[in-house]
Formats: sequence, structure tokens, C-alpha cells
Amino acid sequence: MPRGFTWAVYETDDGRLFALRVDADSVLDSARGWLTASVTTTNPLPRGWQPRVVVGIDASGHIRHTRIGRVDASLWTGASPFWLYEASDRSTQVATVIGRLQERKTATPAP
Repeated sequence: MPRGFTWAVYETDDGRLFALRVDADSVLDSARGWLTASVTTTNPLPRGWQPRVVVGIDASGHIRHTRIGRVDASLWTGASPFWLYEASDRSTQVATVIGRLQERKTATPAP
């Protein structure tokens, strides 16, 4: 799995597109709904906005979160009941979905 962060496209609930720095591993997982095409021509997600998040639990009972790029992503719709992540010991772990947190906006971008 790649390390670090990369820019990806986040689509808001109302269909607007913004650039967001995302863990490189997440971008490769199609279940999370990230796109990288046209990211260089997209404005960054406004400050104060919180992207949608799927909440999960791993085998040790730890709560995990992953951001989701689009509302049609299979983790967001429920079609995928779990996701994989790399633990600090570099092992691959499974997080089972237990909830979803809708995006939040505390600022309105200029048109």
C-alpha cells in the first residue's frame, strides 16, 4: 500500500466538487468513492467543512473512521459492510461499518 496523502475529489451532498487531501490508501479503495480526475482544476474543500464519514469497529473493539468521497460510494450506501486499513504494525485490519456521519458545513463558499 502507498504511504502519505494525495489530492482527490470530494463531491458534496448537493453535487459540488472540491479537492481534499486524502490518505493515499483510501484513494485506491473504490468502496470509498474517491476520484482523482480533474482534481487540479478543483478548489479545496472550504475551511470549517467536515466531509462525510463512515464509522467502523475493528476486531479489537477500537472505533475507526474513514472519509467517503461520494454519496454513491458502496461504503456509504451500505453495499460494502467493511473496509480494510493498515494498522501501525503494518498489518491489514478489517473495520466493520457501524454508522455513518453526514457532512457538515459551517461556512458557505462564494458562488
